[in-house]
Amino acid sequence: MVLTPGPNLLARILARTRERVAERRRAFPIDRLQVTAPTPTGRRRFAQAVSRAGRLNVIAEFKRRSPSKGVLREDLPPVQVAQAYEIAGAAALSVLTEEDFFGGSLEDLREARGATLLPTLRKDFIVDPYQIWEAWYAGADAILLIVTALSDAELAGLHATALEVGLDVVVEVHDREELGRALAANARIVGVNSRDLRTLEVDLGTAFALAPLIPSGVVKIAESGIRNGDDLRRLREAGYDAFLVGEQLMTSPDPGLALESLIKSVAPPTRSSQHRVAVKICGITSVEDGLAAARAGADALGFVFWPGSPRAVDTATARRISQALPPFVLRVGVFVDASREEMARVADQVGLDLVQLHGSESPQQVAAAPRRAIKALRVGADFDPELAVAFQEAAIAVLLDTQSTGAPGGSGQRFDWSKARAVRARVAHLVLAGGLDPDNVEAAIATVGPDAVDVSSGVESSPGRKDEAKVRAFVEAVRKAETCAP
Repeated sequence: MVLTPGPNLLARILARTRERVAERRRAFPIDRLQVTAPTPTGRRRFAQAVSRAGRLNVIAEFKRRSPSKGVLREDLPPVQVAQAYEIAGAAALSVLTEEDFFGGSLEDLREARGATLLPTLRKDFIVDPYQIWEAWYAGADAILLIVTALSDAELAGLHATALEVGLDVVVEVHDREELGRALAANARIVGVNSRDLRTLEVDLGTAFALAPLIPSGVVKIAESGIRNGDDLRRLREAGYDAFLVGEQLMTSPDPGLALESLIKSVAPPTRSSQHRVAVKICGITSVEDGLAAARAGADALGFVFWPGSPRAVDTATARRISQALPPFVLRVGVFVDASREEMARVADQVGLDLVQLHGSESPQQVAAAPRRAIKALRVGADFDPELAVAFQEAAIAVLLDTQSTGAPGGSGQRFDWSKARAVRARVAHLVLAGGLDPDNVEAAIATVGPDAVDVSSGVESSPGRKDEAKVRAFVEAVRKAETCAP
């Protein structure tokens, strides 16, 4: 659907948004969204990611349609695009979730965020606190508030609610008057949209005119109208910290390649010194422990389906836990030499997002798994780091655990991290496990620089029973260590 731009377009979008919110509120009341307490520590730090000094911080957008241009791309799934953006060097994701005019959904956001380690912005026309709660529930790390769509009272109230929930807030402006209103509402992240939402006309001069009016200490994001590296260079020289790019990428045959080319046209790629590390708490055996881990800020929870483990759960128990969790927490099933059919049955019944394979599975078996797979390798004295390379294409990540006699993992013993460093240099995504706990995980991250850490016995009061204080201490230690990762 292509709409003719006009003064009533924004009003039409906002009216339909309010109708949609009322429908969703009736179908899924707000108290059901608030299944667990807000957990700011569990969110990825959007503001920090888009304000890294000396970096070209591009917020890459997943956007299916545009009211003025119609369909942009509907053949690409959000997981594929998000992962391509992450590999290409995006600082963060933006996902359009408005349904009627942009063809988006909160499911697009959940899938995109779950496929990467990037902080994710819900881009929508937010007019009601309900939308903030559903953004939190779906896993967003930040939301967008559009000044022209809100009264001063609405803007201040929604901004305060989002911060209370634990979300960063991008306050979008288009002219000097709107910028004044945003700053009066204590906006700490300001997005200057060079597109006039009332007419859909784009003028990059808007961004240049407003840049010197934004106070220092406020994160500055340039939105819309960015076509090439020259635009990025000029906007960066004008003082912008980050740059939101959507249509230019989504209309390209390969959005990830387009982003990579755009970034390389401005500056050679460098590795961020602020390295986001995901946290997986494994061996969850009860709803209480699962919710406690989610509250503490875990990104993923693991259910062990190997019967020889003291942390093994049956399918019915795992399903109860899975159903109680908020959607943004990834559910991971841990298997040892299980058949594809068995894993598929369990994954469907429990609602698994990933499988983690701890047996003697071959690269071909890993590639054929019924869900995206993490391949666990056991590290002993004779471990060859080249073994990890064999699973590069088949698995979304390689996990290193301590080799132990009689068990595929969960020994609670650490291994020589120098062997993990050798693997780090050879694989794109590395998960570190084996004897981690709140006291040593900072050193582990500083030494190895993994993309994720996996802990079980190190946060337990007894086998299969998690200690909430230890889980929270572990997550806090990881967050503290992130800026020191190599």
